[in-house]
Amino acid sequence: MSTWASLMLIAGGLFAGGAVTFAWSRVPIWRRMPVQEFIGDFEQTLRRTDKVQPALLVAAIVAAAGFTLTTDGSARVLASVGAVGFAVILAASLAFLVPLQRRIVATPPEEAKAIDGMRARWFRGNLGRSMVAVASFVAVALAATL
Repeated sequence: MSTWASLMLIAGGLFAGGAVTFAWSRVPIWRRMPVQEFIGDFEQTLRRTDKVQPALLVAAIVAAAGFTLTTDGSARVLASVGAVGFAVILAASLAFLVPLQRRIVATPPEEAKAIDGMRARWFRGNLGRSMVAVASFVAVALAATL
């Protein structure tokens, strides 16, 4: 297995796994939390994950792109699909989810109704990000096996 394949599988798998873990474990807990408790937990959790997840995502994009340059045929197509999926996640996160999470944290807890609406949008966006992450990882994993 090439270095590019190993890197794209490791980075892509860790990123997708982290995204799915959020959707599977944190979001259901956050849905049940009162607004004040949610804001504190949300901010603390994101402070930690925002240091690791973006780096894994960029590494997955670069590794998948590198892999496409060293292979051909179906493997190249699948790795390209994975790389594009990961790039879409990065762009959508920077354009929509990160600004939304900043607004959530900055909104006073007294504006619970506004926060509830924003967190519902963030939850939907995070679910979409998780689904695209898994699909992108499946594409690069298939590419690596060809």
